[in-house]
Amino acid sequence: MEIVDLACQPEPIRAQAAVLLVDHFDEPRGWPTVALARDEVVRVLRDGFARAMLDGEVLLGWIGGQPEYGGRVWELHPLVVRREDRGRGLGRTLVGKFGAEAARRGALTLTLGTDDDSGMTSLAGVDLYGDVPRHIAELHDLGRGHPFLFYPKLGFVVTGVMPDANGRGRPDIYMSKPAQC
Repeated sequence: MEIVDLACQPEPIRAQAAVLLVDHFDEPRGWPTVALARDEVVRVLRDGFARAMLDGEVLLGWIGGQPEYGGRVWELHPLVVRREDRGRGLGRTLVGKFGAEAARRGALTLTLGTDDDSGMTSLAGVDLYGDVPRHIAELHDLGRGHPFLFYPKLGFVVTGVMPDANGRGRPDIYMSKPAQC
């Protein structure tokens, strides 16, 4: 296995990146069509950077980074690993490569949004405006393994929530951590 710059890969590898977004980005729901996923790959490569994990000519997963706040903050977007390759540390490795590259580009903070658009956390289906801090403090998984459970293992903490980001009762959960030099 090797980690490479997705922008420098031939079209068939970049095409696999789009297919991964459609077929392997489970929760929250990913991209509904390959055409929209290809547009997302192009946007990530145009506006930021992406690292890909290859096993020969097979793309196992990839991660993108987008600059915010003049490059002091970098958003992790997206991260996807083939279903059959999960649980082997590939996501952790890709997040590490993302953090190193973002820090090299001047990041002070790494951030991400992990949507709950399918009722996987205690924030779903709730009017969060009544007491946003309490809802965040009481955030928990409802038993389906929402991705927000993965990121604390890598140092990310919940830093906020955007109520109704994906429709009524379907929030985005913001997580961040300091960039490592």
